Amino acid sequence: MVVGAGEQALTKRYARVGEARVAYLDVGQGPPVLLLHGCPFSSFVWRMVIDRLSARYRCVAPDLLGLGDTETPAGADWSLPAQAAAVLGLLDVLGLDEVAVVGHDQGGAIAQLLAAYHPQRITRLVLADAEAYDNWPSAEELPFVRATQLPVLGRLVLWAWSRRALFRWALASGRAVHDRSALTDELVDGYIAANLSDRHRRAKTRRYLGLQLDPANQRTTARVVDGLKRFDRPTLIVWGAEDVHFGPRWADRLYRDIPGAQRLEVLPGVGHLLMEERPAQLAELLDGFLSDAAPPGGSGDGRR
Repeated sequence: MVVGAGEQALTKRYARVGEARVAYLDVGQGPPVLLLHGCPFSSFVWRMVIDRLSARYRCVAPDLLGLGDTETPAGADWSLPAQAAAVLGLLDVLGLDEVAVVGHDQGGAIAQLLAAYHPQRITRLVLADAEAYDNWPSAEELPFVRATQLPVLGRLVLWAWSRRALFRWALASGRAVHDRSALTDELVDGYIAANLSDRHRRAKTRRYLGLQLDPANQRTTARVVDGLKRFDRPTLIVWGAEDVHFGPRWADRLYRDIPGAQRLEVLPGVGHLLMEERPAQLAELLDGFLSDAAPPGGSGDGRR
C-alpha cells in the first residue's frame, strides 16, 4: 500500500512478528524514531511529520495490531500488552536495540508500557495527547464507540463512516480536531482507506473499538504508573490545549510523574490530532528534542 506524504510517497513494508504480518513505514536515515499511532487510526497519521523528519531520522511507523494493513489470525490478542509485544518484536526484526519513541493516543499508552517495562529499549520518549491512567475512553468518544458495538446497527454505522461526508462529520462531531479546516479530503480519504474501506477492515475496526470498552484492557495504563515513576530517560510531553478527549491536565500529571520529563509543551488552538493540525510545529518540537537541543520555546508553555 502506498501512503501519500507531502511530495513523497511512503510505501508500506511488511514483517512477520509471531503470527502477525505487521505493516510499517520505514523512511529516512539517521537515529531511529518509532512513531506509534492511536485508535482507530494507522501509520497514515504520521505522514506529514515523517515528511519533515526523514531527512535527519529513520522514521519507523507501524500499523497497530487490528488496524491499517497489519493482519493477524482470527481471534488474536490485540490488547495493549500484546501491542507492546508486537512493537518490540518489530524492533527485533529490524535489528533496532534502542529507539526514540513517539506515542500518540493509544500509541502513547503502548509507549508507556515500553517505558515502564523495557526502558533499556528507549533513548528518548515523547507522549502526545495520550491515553493514560484511567482517562480512556473519553466521554466524548464513548457514544461513537458504543454505537459501533450495537448488533446489526454497529456494522451499518461503520459502513456509513466509509463515506467521505459522513466520516468527516463523525470526526468533526467527535471533536478530533479543534480547527475543522484540518479535515481535508486527503485526511478523510486516508483514514477511510486504512480502516473503513471494505468489509474486512470495518470488521477489524469494530473489534478493535470493542477493546476500548474492555475493563481489563483499560486497567493496563493504571498498572504501568509505578514503572513510569521510575523512567528517567529524557521525556517530552506535548499536548493540544483544546483536546476535549484528554485535556492538558493529563499532560501535567504525566509531566509530574515521569522523572525523566524535561519539558511540557501545550500547543494553543490545537485539538487531539495535533499531527494533522500542526505538523510543522510538532516536527520542529520533535527535531529539537531528539537532536538534544532545547525544544523551541515561545509556541507553548514549555516548562522545566
